[in-house]
Amino acid sequence: MSDKTKQTTDLTAVIKSLRGYLLEKGHRFERGPAYENQGKTPSSVAQMARQYEGRGYTQYMQVGNPPVYAMLGRGHQEVHIFQPQDPKVREWLEDDKVALNDPTVRAYLMQSSSLSEGELPAARKPQVFRITEVDKVFIITNEDAPLGRR
Repeated sequence: MSDKTKQTTDLTAVIKSLRGYLLEKGHRFERGPAYENQGKTPSSVAQMARQYEGRGYTQYMQVGNPPVYAMLGRGHQEVHIFQPQDPKVREWLEDDKVALNDPTVRAYLMQSSSLSEGELPAARKPQVFRITEVDKVFIITNEDAPLGRR
């Protein structure tokens, strides 16, 4: 297997696994602020991951060359840094009018990763994932879902 084929296979597996985790029943998505053209703001996954490491986060994984996804954590806080490779997903993330919890978005994400609703467990601890954009790099952070929002 060539390095390029291995990278594509690894990225596909990571995306499927990540989507399966994020789409567990009970999780919700909210939009955070978008930060554009902020001067010294990192504009790549690698730069953003280094910035989080400087804040005391541990990097668990980085995928792609150059990286298109990284996962970091500190205590119970997790951070997913990514640049969407699917133009439709990027379009949805960039369009504030698209409801991120819409069943159409969910169905597309599941189908494009070969997942089915029956495969996805209920989240042990439902969370709210906040998605923030920083100069075309997206950051997903987690927090426990308030009781009334499950």
